[in-house]
Amino acid sequence: MTNSTDHRANAGPRVLRPFTDIGSRAAATTLRPVSGMLGAAAGAGITLQRRAVDRVLESDELERVLTAAINSAHVQAALQNALAGDAARRFVDAFFDSGLLDRFLERLLASEVLWNTIDEIAASPSVTAAISQQGLGLADQVGEEVREQSRRADDWVERAARRLIHRPPRAVPAEPGM
Repeated sequence: MTNSTDHRANAGPRVLRPFTDIGSRAAATTLRPVSGMLGAAAGAGITLQRRAVDRVLESDELERVLTAAINSAHVQAALQNALAGDAARRFVDAFFDSGLLDRFLERLLASEVLWNTIDEIAASPSVTAAISQQGLGLADQVGEEVREQSRRADDWVERAARRLIHRPPRAVPAEPGM
């Protein structure tokens, strides 16, 4: 008997379901144009917002405002206070402890773009000229040092040879200009 009672209790809502669904369908049909308009309005608003942000980012006025803000004594004092605090130290410590910098440097060094850029810079005429000039200056310095060492070695060998054959040291000529 309980089985037939349960069956009748569940049969009621199933019988009325088509009638309750009519209201839901009618409401959805009625609101469909409104929801479409709301979606179109939201899309238009997003497009306008993106255009406005692009215009602001591309304008010279933004640069002027940011420069004025950075040069402001109040902003500089606030930044100095923020950087002098414990929170800034903890942030920097956390940054270095996190390994982010190491991963960044590893990726940077593995980047072909970096090495292509370095090759381009190294091959530029101004860098090549600077390296050549530096190389010539270094060659001059090395040559002068080798000449000085050679003169000292010659003098030492001559003194040793004169001592061996019991001759007095040679008189050193005065340097010109003395």
